[in-house]
Amino acid sequence: MLMQSNDIVQLFQRLGLTEYESKTLSALLKLKEAKAPELSRLAEVPKTRVYDVLEKLMEKNLVIEIRGRPKRYRIQETERIFDALIEEKRKELNELLQAVDEAKRAIRLPEAAVEKGSRVLRVKDIHDLARILAQEIQTAKSSVIGFAEVLPKHSTLKRAIQELRARNVSVRLLHPNIEELAELAKNGIDLKEVEHGLEAYIIDDKKLVIALSDLKDKQSEYSFAIWHNAPIIEPLKKHFEHHWQSK
Repeated sequence: MLMQSNDIVQLFQRLGLTEYESKTLSALLKLKEAKAPELSRLAEVPKTRVYDVLEKLMEKNLVIEIRGRPKRYRIQETERIFDALIEEKRKELNELLQAVDEAKRAIRLPEAAVEKGSRVLRVKDIHDLARILAQEIQTAKSSVIGFAEVLPKHSTLKRAIQELRARNVSVRLLHPNIEELAELAKNGIDLKEVEHGLEAYIIDDKKLVIALSDLKDKQSEYSFAIWHNAPIIEPLKKHFEHHWQSK
């Protein structure tokens, strides 16, 4: 299927060129070589702008200037044009992803803000519970141990756990069916298959996030607690290690 001129112009714009650059390059695709006034007419780019546009296209190595009186302009090979535009777009995307990662780290709640006290919370959607747990475990500096059952299947929590591993935070999870967490296992998360009936996570040996509702059944709301330095943490740690060390 042949692309129409408007389609090519729109494609060039999606690849990062301005409207005038896209129109001029599209016109030069048809003519292969032309003088600036010819391109201005065919591309419908004002004469007062076409020379500036051609300069920009030459800076991007998409157009070649042929010296003479008058000057003429020749388009680069089509494959080279698209390769150059895609590479530039790829660089832009990588820079954007890096900026987003930096923004995530910058706006992450400081530890002092999230550790003001223990509390019990209720949410209507289990996905919201997974998101809150993901935020809490992202504060981990050294370790997370978990009696996992339902929540790690949620993509938000999976990503948070994988990010911890990338930061060299130790993550160990007990789960009744580790085949359900095969993706985490592939990413180096330590798993052990154990029936335990809990949904609880201990962060840096001092913070506990524990579900108070049965997450396996659909509920009108789900209750969970976030406790800091609570007496229950030590017995839960021993219970976890007992399962972890058993054959």
